[in-house]
Amino acid sequence: MPVRVDSSGRRFVRVEVQVPGPTDRAWSAIATAEGISTWLAPTSFEFGPDQTPRRITFNFGPGSTDAVTVTAWNPPHGFSVESSDFIPAGPPVTTQWNIRRASGQTCLVQVEHRLVADSKAWDADLESAESGWPEFFENLKSHLNS
Repeated sequence: MPVRVDSSGRRFVRVEVQVPGPTDRAWSAIATAEGISTWLAPTSFEFGPDQTPRRITFNFGPGSTDAVTVTAWNPPHGFSVESSDFIPAGPPVTTQWNIRRASGQTCLVQVEHRLVADSKAWDADLESAESGWPEFFENLKSHLNS
């Protein structure tokens, strides 16, 4: 799907998946180090004095880590992070994770990557990120089915 542009000029891609189980189970899978390490990548959280996550570090393999700053935390509905390393030599990218109840015993997990850019220079990077999510979402569904 092509990169979209909102009314403020922010460029973004959005992907979503319907997963089994209630929202609190999906929250545990995407918003805890133990959960996300199971289906995405080994992950660690750094907490502030109020025990709210401040930084999350994803380890995608040797020399490939992404440490992101938590900018919003709204359990069990979603959170936002910002990364200056998401696109090498590109602008910072904000990633928003949302969970909402869907039909029956399922919920919808949505991931959106946004950046501010006045050109299409980084569209291929956003599209590449978008195209990688279906495989990770299959891992997430398998994790939640177990």
